Amino acid sequence: MNKSQNGIFPEPVKDELSGPLQEPLAMSDTTNPMKRFRSLLPGTRIGIIGGKRFCRSFLEIIFRLSPDSIRPEIVGVADLDSNGEGILFAKEKNIFIAKNPLDLLMIKGMDLLLDLRGDDSAFKAVEEILPSGLKLLDRLEAQLILDLLRIEEKRLQIQHWRGLENRDPEAIAGMFGEFLDAVSTAARERHVESRRVWHALRAGEKAMGQIVEASTVPTFVINKDHVVTQWNRACEKLTGYLAKRMVGTSDHWKPFRSTKRHIMADLIVEEIREEDVFKYYGTLWRKSALIEGAYETEGYFHHLGDEGKWLFFTAAPIRGSDGSIVGAIEALWDKTEERRAQRQLERYTKELALRTEKLLESERVMTQIIQGSTIPTFVINRDHRVIHWNHAMGKLSGFPAEVMIGTNRQWEPFWEQERPSMADVILNQISEEEIRKLYGTQWRKSALIQDAYEAEAFFPKLGNGGKWCYFTAAPIKAPDGTIIGAIETLWDKTEDKKAEEDHKRHNRQLAALAAISTALGSSLKLEEGLKEAVTEIFNYLAVDSFCIFLKETDGRFVLKYFYGKEAVFCGKENGQDLSELLYQAIKHSHVVIYENIIFEKYQGMQRYLNAGIQSLALIPLIDKNGQVFGVIQIGSKASQNFTAEQKNILSLIGNRIGVALENYQLYEQYRKSEEKYRFLFNNDPNPIFILDSDNFEILDLNDRARDCYGYKRDEILGMSFLDVGEKDDEEIVKGLRTISNSRSVLFSKKRHFRKGGAPFFVNIHVSRSDYNEKDVLIASTADISESMEKEAQLIQASKMTTLGLMAAGMAHEINQPLNVLQVCADTLLKSFNKGVSLKAEDLRSMADDISQNVQRAAGIIKHMRDFSRMSEGVQSQVDINDPIRDVFKVLGHQLKMHRVELVLDLTCHLPDILAESNRLEQVFINLVTNAVDAMDEQERRVSPATIQKKLCIRSYTENDTVIATVSDSGTGMTREVMDKIFEPFFTTKEVGKGTGLGVSISYGIVKDYNGTISVRSEVGKGTTFELRFPVAS
Repeated sequence: MNKSQNGIFPEPVKDELSGPLQEPLAMSDTTNPMKRFRSLLPGTRIGIIGGKRFCRSFLEIIFRLSPDSIRPEIVGVADLDSNGEGILFAKEKNIFIAKNPLDLLMIKGMDLLLDLRGDDSAFKAVEEILPSGLKLLDRLEAQLILDLLRIEEKRLQIQHWRGLENRDPEAIAGMFGEFLDAVSTAARERHVESRRVWHALRAGEKAMGQIVEASTVPTFVINKDHVVTQWNRACEKLTGYLAKRMVGTSDHWKPFRSTKRHIMADLIVEEIREEDVFKYYGTLWRKSALIEGAYETEGYFHHLGDEGKWLFFTAAPIRGSDGSIVGAIEALWDKTEERRAQRQLERYTKELALRTEKLLESERVMTQIIQGSTIPTFVINRDHRVIHWNHAMGKLSGFPAEVMIGTNRQWEPFWEQERPSMADVILNQISEEEIRKLYGTQWRKSALIQDAYEAEAFFPKLGNGGKWCYFTAAPIKAPDGTIIGAIETLWDKTEDKKAEEDHKRHNRQLAALAAISTALGSSLKLEEGLKEAVTEIFNYLAVDSFCIFLKETDGRFVLKYFYGKEAVFCGKENGQDLSELLYQAIKHSHVVIYENIIFEKYQGMQRYLNAGIQSLALIPLIDKNGQVFGVIQIGSKASQNFTAEQKNILSLIGNRIGVALENYQLYEQYRKSEEKYRFLFNNDPNPIFILDSDNFEILDLNDRARDCYGYKRDEILGMSFLDVGEKDDEEIVKGLRTISNSRSVLFSKKRHFRKGGAPFFVNIHVSRSDYNEKDVLIASTADISESMEKEAQLIQASKMTTLGLMAAGMAHEINQPLNVLQVCADTLLKSFNKGVSLKAEDLRSMADDISQNVQRAAGIIKHMRDFSRMSEGVQSQVDINDPIRDVFKVLGHQLKMHRVELVLDLTCHLPDILAESNRLEQVFINLVTNAVDAMDEQERRVSPATIQKKLCIRSYTENDTVIATVSDSGTGMTREVMDKIFEPFFTTKEVGKGTGLGVSISYGIVKDYNGTISVRSEVGKGTTFELRFPVAS
């Protein structure tokens, strides 16, 4: 493929084609191109690869031409898509259709093959297998043929109108205008221009926020997950999309595309290979010349604004401290007005050249056209003399027409010495090498006007201080094609250049600030971050020394950080005080710059002069409350060291370093707080676990928990908290799931297991909290194994005491079966002594009595042995009536001895509860013995004849609760006694008759089974204890 020097615009193919199209595409200097084109195109057999819209446009214009005109013959069209617009049109015209381009190569007599796909790799693949003698043109070259066909179509229409009688001059003028419009349309479709973009940014999200937001260049930033992190106000204004709508989303494509697709920043983040970038932007992109790893391109976005916009945009990588890409920044530059103006200039130049060529004989018409234009224009004839110099040109150059017309001094307004203008170059037809000597790489052949050149250059003589101009020169030809003059137009681009320079300068500032911000944020160690940041500052400002003074609590400013060679410059040696210069920045709270300190008369200047420092910048560090807490002092051994660009960035540098210092102070406070928390956490006497509130996974634990449970830290982290206890404990599972922020939960006497399976008992206290911004449960497990063992011993001692008190009752209960045995033994002995044989029925009856009473005695002994046994702490389902009845196996005789009437009102078939029958029996024994003592005491206080000693025990259910009451007719209790009745060692009995543990132990046993015990009493009338237990699930 032939390209122009800028790699975008096609040049005519020269000496590469043979056959019908060789001469139309390789015209000599004196040949009329359209004339040669019309003479050689008819009858050319053409095949087309690519059956999309471009193909249809090509076919439609060919079939609009009459068969006796220059219309070529289309022999076939190939495309994989059978529904392409060109394929469907070819079907209508009965043209041969194929899916594989190779099928077209089999057509005999084909002269030319057009590849309209615009795919370089596909084009090269066809080129490699092209048969000898068959010529292949790409899409750009095919566009040239299409343009010429359009022009020929309009020419034929104009020629037809000219042959008509009574032709309307206005209609002819309209046709001529349509002809010019066709040429203009073809030119517009061929012109593409590119710009350069800023240096790649490497910045953290927080640092980029301030930099990007302050930028007047529309800019946005995405992270490595393609999520927008910054969308500045300029970008809001350009796109109409607010930052609050974009930040945190991946919708950055929406302002620019109608359907979702990667944009340039996405390609940077995904590190797309260069060959793959072509799939998105074709040949319109390029690597940035300023920023490593950045891409830049230009495109039209019809979604933007009311009529769409042309944007030049740059995407650059943001790299972390390890060099990896952590995001991308994309900046956009609205070039819509520039493109419109440039197109207007090119359209004007083209139209003017055509009109000049057509109307050269009419000097008056030509003069009106040129003089009436607002675009600076001049015309020279074949003798290089100025024949037109319009008013706009006089205003731009400062040389009026009367001074220039008739002279060959068209160079004088632009250059100090005589040299050819671009119009002279057109007339002289000098070689490209000679043109490069004049204009370097800033010139190119025009893509719109044949044989025209265009360039961009700085003219030092124009205006005040010179001007940048874009200019185009085109030949003026006679009807026979000979060049008889040249026209040159200029466009003042000085303001655009200034804007471009501002853009580049802003890019440099952004790059420097990004590097500084990234360095400050790359390490939690302030010294490391400052060292990297200062290195970037040294590179950007080209300074020799950098010092930071921070304010102490006593108000003094003390040197804290120093970088550079001259220690004396910062007062580092000899304990020198701050210079008076430094206090100027502190006093005024803004950046102070001294271009040459030799002219300053402040105290303390000698230290700077001794160090060779000539220029100085002082930057105050201001906290969020607006108070100066430090000063940066930057020195250079060169006077006038700081450029205007650098001066603008100094305050931003101070701001970034000030924020970093404040953040470091906050981090130090956080670190110390974390250390304090960790110290308290690990030194708590109880094991503490941090649990995930959803699945109870152990997220953290203190050292006490690790030692108590015997696990290594990495072994227990990630385990479920339920795994260290009894997994099927529904009470714990339900309690953990329902705990709220407003309360805590206590689980008493739960069995946990150490590593290896050794059990121990704990009380678990759980509350809800936040931990590292996560909802967690904090569980503290207090080891109560020792206290439970002592409690069991206390309960056992209480049992022994109870057994001692019940000795008389037990003796009576055992004596009764012994008496029966004695009677039976006496009867048998008397019968044996008398020699009398007992009847079999009597012997059987005696044997039954002996057996029943032996079993009764054994049962009493077994019951007492079971009662006195140490509790195992294992709960099972119990009918509460069973331990109540068992009480009277040992206390029944005692009640009779004390003349107590027993009333048992026990509901049958009660639901079971979870408890131990042995321990519940002890509860009821304690309550019954206390009731008997209370009734005996009441009997002593009043006349025995007037008191009825009555003990009533009831059991029943109510709302899934099993209830048992023990009521007596004893002395009753006062409110003061009832308030203390459940306290250990509290008793109202005489010394030696009570330990004060019975009711307290009973209270603890009931609580162990999730029950409650309460008391109602009235002095002189009696007392009732009520026990409530949940039904076993």
